[in-house]
Amino acid sequence: MAVRQSVVATLPVRFRGARGGSGPVTLGQRNVLRWLGTDGDRSDVLPVFVELAPEHTVAEVVGALGVLVARHEALRTTFVLEDEPTQRVLVEGEVELQVHEAAGEDLVPFIGALVYQQLGVPFDVVNGLPLRVLVITQGDVPAVVVLLFCHVAVDAAGAAIVGEQLRALLAGRDDLAEERGHQPLDQAEWEQSEVGRRRTRSALKYWDTRLRQVPQAMCALPPHPAGHPGNLERRMVSTAAASALRTIVGRTGASHSSVVLAASAALLGVRTATPDGVIVSICGNRFRSAWREYVGPLAQDALVPFTLDENATFDDVVRQVQTTTINAYRYAQFDSVELWEVIDAVSRERGTYFHRDAVFNDLGATTASAAVNAPEDPVAALADTTIEPMPDRTLPTAFLLTLGGVSDTAADIRLHVDTSRFPADEVDSVLLSLERLLVTAATGQVRVRDIGAVTGVAPVVRDEPWQRVDSSWVDPREVIAAVAEAAGGAPVEVEVEDDRITARVADPDASPDALHAAVLAGLASRPGAMAPHDYVIHDIQGHVLRVGSGRPTGADD
Repeated sequence: MAVRQSVVATLPVRFRGARGGSGPVTLGQRNVLRWLGTDGDRSDVLPVFVELAPEHTVAEVVGALGVLVARHEALRTTFVLEDEPTQRVLVEGEVELQVHEAAGEDLVPFIGALVYQQLGVPFDVVNGLPLRVLVITQGDVPAVVVLLFCHVAVDAAGAAIVGEQLRALLAGRDDLAEERGHQPLDQAEWEQSEVGRRRTRSALKYWDTRLRQVPQAMCALPPHPAGHPGNLERRMVSTAAASALRTIVGRTGASHSSVVLAASAALLGVRTATPDGVIVSICGNRFRSAWREYVGPLAQDALVPFTLDENATFDDVVRQVQTTTINAYRYAQFDSVELWEVIDAVSRERGTYFHRDAVFNDLGATTASAAVNAPEDPVAALADTTIEPMPDRTLPTAFLLTLGGVSDTAADIRLHVDTSRFPADEVDSVLLSLERLLVTAATGQVRVRDIGAVTGVAPVVRDEPWQRVDSSWVDPREVIAAVAEAAGGAPVEVEVEDDRITARVADPDASPDALHAAVLAGLASRPGAMAPHDYVIHDIQGHVLRVGSGRPTGADD
């Protein structure tokens, strides 16, 4: 819907904090500053919605927000963007609050359209503060507060913390102004300590090791006849899934997040015929007690490998995924540039491209009372499940499964896909298949070999040229295309044998090193391709001129 002019007032939210100062940025801030404003997908801005009871006033909201901005230094921070960026914490100032009157309109679409418009307005991180506030009224009565955060100030968990604290303040909690807690300036100091540096070194070593073992792409799939370029996201709200999660969590001792991650991995592994797979889980990194209410961008990628033994039960998969996830989360703090240097080095040596195409994200909104009031019978509750569209956004993933949260009655689970590999008409069925897996596992034993029959998810059909090479699905036709493109259209033949790819290239001027570098440069758009292990360069008569791997560790003959 179009957004009409609805601003009826603009008010200052004044704050005065306990301290100001400047210093190095954190790893999380540095990472966000690198990509901020480059995606064009509105991911720079994180919204949080706080519903208000009728008795609350705009003045109360203004007062509570002043307390929170004073409490959390990230919300009153600007940045100096030089070669080595600096964060600057203001002691005092003000944030703008806009009051919008819905004037009898349906509140949900009104807020949706307003927020979608706001998501497209970038933050000025140099001269402005990373928070915008909207208060939506109906008949001059405040109904909803929308907090719009710049991603450089918070991650999803941090945004949720501020939202919960706003609710607590409005409900009468009076101790939040007295606590300062761990702040980004403190985090940057810890990261530059010997303990912090040792942790980041360990993280890079873990990624280096794991990247040499896992598939380069989980979604290396043949073109789908119903697929087309684009993206789609859908949201499922399920009381049945919440009921099932309560049972499985109680039985296994795993977290709600681990159970949903395990179900995602199991379905994706079955769908892609990749039993030894990997999924990136976005880790909130709030394990230390001092960091639990940290407001700042702390979340980073964790690389979670998994194995689907056909005889294992779903409970076994849950326990395995929980164990590997906890381990992976120990190695999810790093400088993103240093990590990509590791990824690039592994890619050159292995001949692969890490596509990061399968991602799980827990938004951290699961409450302490998760699923306590969910139905006793998850099967009967299946009839109450709803699925709705989410706003359009473009993300560099093929499969993103998000746990929006588990309330006392329902689970909020979202799926964002690349529609060229997961057609639009399959998205709802994947969400319902995940729900069906959880419900069936809660009411009986499900083995991995039966997941397809239980959920209706069938392994993708790959024709004969496709092969598993070095743990990854590879289409030799895609390899030929990649090498031919790198060789400027020269004739290419490819052979796959004993887990090795050999390319014969009829180009007397080519060299293995140059070909390998050019092939690697083109792999990002070819998830079904891998660089050859050997390049055989010959002339038009077939005389071999040069042979080599092109890799830094390989020796040319």
